[in-house]
Amino acid sequence: MADAKGSGMNRSLVCLCAAELVMMVNTTAFNVALPDITESLGAGMAEQQWIVSSYNLVFAAVVLLAGFLGDRLGHLRTMLVGLGMFVVASAVGLMAGNVPALLVSRSIMGAGAGVVIPMGQALLGILFRGSGLSRAMTAWAIAGTLGVPFGPLVGGVLTATLGWRGIFGFDGVVFLAVIAVIRMNVPRTRASHGSRSLRIPWMSVAMMFAGFTLFSAGLVNAQHGLLSADAWIPMMVGIVLIVGFVLHDRTSRNPLMELGLMGDPSFAACAPALMMLNFSMYGIIFIMPAYLETVLHHGALVGGMLLMPLVVASIVGSWMVDGIASRIGSRGTSLLALGCLAAGMLTIGAAMWWPGEAVRQSTVLIGQTMAGFGLGVGQPAMLTWAMGRVPVGQSGAGSSLLTVFRQFGSIIGVGIFGSVQSGLYETGFCDLAQSAGLGQRSAGSVTLDFQQAAGFTDATGDLMREVASRSYESAMIGSFSAAAAVIIVTLGVVVMISRKTSR
Repeated sequence: MADAKGSGMNRSLVCLCAAELVMMVNTTAFNVALPDITESLGAGMAEQQWIVSSYNLVFAAVVLLAGFLGDRLGHLRTMLVGLGMFVVASAVGLMAGNVPALLVSRSIMGAGAGVVIPMGQALLGILFRGSGLSRAMTAWAIAGTLGVPFGPLVGGVLTATLGWRGIFGFDGVVFLAVIAVIRMNVPRTRASHGSRSLRIPWMSVAMMFAGFTLFSAGLVNAQHGLLSADAWIPMMVGIVLIVGFVLHDRTSRNPLMELGLMGDPSFAACAPALMMLNFSMYGIIFIMPAYLETVLHHGALVGGMLLMPLVVASIVGSWMVDGIASRIGSRGTSLLALGCLAAGMLTIGAAMWWPGEAVRQSTVLIGQTMAGFGLGVGQPAMLTWAMGRVPVGQSGAGSSLLTVFRQFGSIIGVGIFGSVQSGLYETGFCDLAQSAGLGQRSAGSVTLDFQQAAGFTDATGDLMREVASRSYESAMIGSFSAAAAVIIVTLGVVVMISRKTSR
């Protein structure tokens, strides 16, 4: 009987991790296709940011609602609905012929991810407890860690062989298979709050979604100047709405989120720490494909392969996390992960200073390795640290609350990286073009500028490509330095919040 139960639990764990793996592959595989999508649909940097941010925005809007419904209707049932959204979104993306259609597809996928991730974590928190929870969260983290940086490689293969639409076809088939195996192998869990109201707090949902949308819009517009009215006004209004949502939900009889969990110092410290994982991950994968594929003249396949140091280091970090945590605890391991992320960011940015191409690429590799190790070690340590403090009856709410912080990290990661990179790139392009006697202006992104340069057959085209490459590399210094500063500040905040907690 015990063997049969253990075998069933292992099958459940494998199936849940498979869902996490394919979903994270989907999330990051798409970024490798951005240069091809830019060329195919003529999307500028702002449109690229919205294509990526639409996923994260809807994710953030849905995730708390998913926890609310999962705790009442059943976590497995809710998770299967989320996986079904990916199948629908894949069909829409496969037929997309313009940027708005692509935005719809990515938004539906964001909704699906906003359901799948918290429900998967909640199911793990219910099915496994004690030391079993730590092992389950490590397996879950390894699956996600594999999917995040491995996605660019899969995306590169699909884009190089089938075009960017091949990613959506692949998604449709894979998610149908995942739905089938999860239905067969993962046991249903009872709704924890069957006696509580099923009335959805739409006011809270609307305020949170509007707040995140306006804040993200301000970040996107900040590429033209942080002090411009169309940047700071949406950001300020967004912040006001987010604060209003928190205050409204806190006093509501039917709250969307369980803010009481933030009273635990360990849980509260993990929230900003997890936010920095997504901030780093999405920032790197948003900036690096254009550098590897456009500036260095590699195709999507090679560009994806050049992100493999991130993959390997993440896997190594996930395998080592138990040994590290046994020595310095979950808190120490989480702080170590944040330090590695900051060091990795600084190293990638500093690599752009080197004049020699071989030394530059070696330094980028070292930076990717540091950041990847931080990602691999951080996720299981932080999730175990936080979810171990959550009562079983609040598993969905606790997981959703942590996931909101992670998605906010994704939003500000794309927003800060994209806006800083775009602003510095356009300024650098203008200055270098003027000093080189080039009359052309930037089209708004390095990919579009290379496409524009292809229209010149003389030395002008070569000069445009050189100016664009140097401008993009120079902008990367500022982008990654700003990211490192954000992570270091957050590291200090986590240290302060958790200073009185145990290991």
